[in-house]
Amino acid sequence: MNRIVLLTLALAATGASAVALAQAGHGHDGKRDHARGHHGQGIVQLDADKDGRIARAELAGDDRRAQRLSSQFDAIDANGDGYLVRTELQAWRDSHRADRKEQRGERRAQRFAEADLDKDGKLSKAEVDGKMPRLADRFAWLDADRDGYLTSDELKPMRGR
Repeated sequence: MNRIVLLTLALAATGASAVALAQAGHGHDGKRDHARGHHGQGIVQLDADKDGRIARAELAGDDRRAQRLSSQFDAIDANGDGYLVRTELQAWRDSHRADRKEQRGERRAQRFAEADLDKDGKLSKAEVDGKMPRLADRFAWLDADRDGYLTSDELKPMRGR
């Protein structure tokens, strides 16, 4: 069965509505709504008056996401109307996607270089254990050529290869 059929059956069985499901943070395909963010503190929640747009005043406070949006407000507000809407946020995010990808690559390369204690261009199990402990349990899985070392190519995210 596909997801839509399963979702329809679940809705019918529970008496829930698609609107209730959407308000719970799920889209039409049952996946989490990306606007909610990683911790449920998303863009949608910054819209305090729930008018579908975010005014500069709604970004006051100590929320990290709100501070970041506030600092970039004028650049994001493409039409200059004093409000941020979903389409403006999406366009701004899309325009900066390449920059973010480059920054992630630079951070990854820096962490690799810091972990490569003997500067041989590859990481031994001991180097990973000492400098990248979150990867230690996955060392064998990541070591694609089974040579006992991890190269920067072996550490690239699968979707980025």
